[in-house]
Amino acid sequence: MSESASTLGCFTPLFILLAAIFGSFMAAFNSASSIAVAPTAITTQVSIAPIGTFTTDELNQAAGIIKKRLTSLGLTTATVTVSGDTGISLGLPQIENLDEVLKSLVGRGLLEFVDFSNVPDIGTWAGRAIVTTGQSDHPVSETAVKNPVTNKPFETIITGDEVKSATPALNQQFGQWQVTLLFSDKAGKILGDYTRAHLGKALAIVLDGKVLSVPVIQAEISTQAVVTGNFTEQETKQLAAQLAGGSLPFEMQVRSIQSNTGISASSSTNWTSP
Repeated sequence: MSESASTLGCFTPLFILLAAIFGSFMAAFNSASSIAVAPTAITTQVSIAPIGTFTTDELNQAAGIIKKRLTSLGLTTATVTVSGDTGISLGLPQIENLDEVLKSLVGRGLLEFVDFSNVPDIGTWAGRAIVTTGQSDHPVSETAVKNPVTNKPFETIITGDEVKSATPALNQQFGQWQVTLLFSDKAGKILGDYTRAHLGKALAIVLDGKVLSVPVIQAEISTQAVVTGNFTEQETKQLAAQLAGGSLPFEMQVRSIQSNTGISASSSTNWTSP
């Protein structure tokens, strides 16, 4: 991405849309700001498991990502243990708003930039579930549709996993909190080459298989972008943590909750993506 202010101004309309991407996470993270954490005591055991088929490597990957999310929520004393090859066990300190925290932990959070250059009627796609190559062996929705032109999965250009860093800061000029994204060099080249070759074409922004928006590329986009919005300082820091944490390889669900008072809950309660 160009460093100049004029070029950044061109990019902002595209990446300001990223602010909406994590709206589903904001309620959960806002609740986290009021979490009351016991210093060391683990008071609640939670069992979570992937939805659908998975490999042992994917399960270990998911455990690492969940640990990062717990850290970003300030739950540094929480424990994360892979339970054989079936699921993950969490040991949580005493917290308020447990439901909201669990939503933050088990939601997949897969952000994708998807090729829509040959797709007709781009204004009608927002809110629709689609199958993409970035979803790998774990499509997010059974009712998702393929590219109507090719009858194949939509092509993912890059995913949010290519975010190298996400830094919150106060824009002194406008008095707004924002997050500066830095993509990996590899992702920056891919995105730069793609956007340069597709000026005036559509590029869909997709979260967990659902199209959020389909903006038209106005300028080349490379390794850096600024996410702006009506954020508080706390929301900006939480958003940066989510962007930097990476996405789960699959969605997960809560199997059971067991507190030190003996109260338990089954997975009949929906704690999958908000």
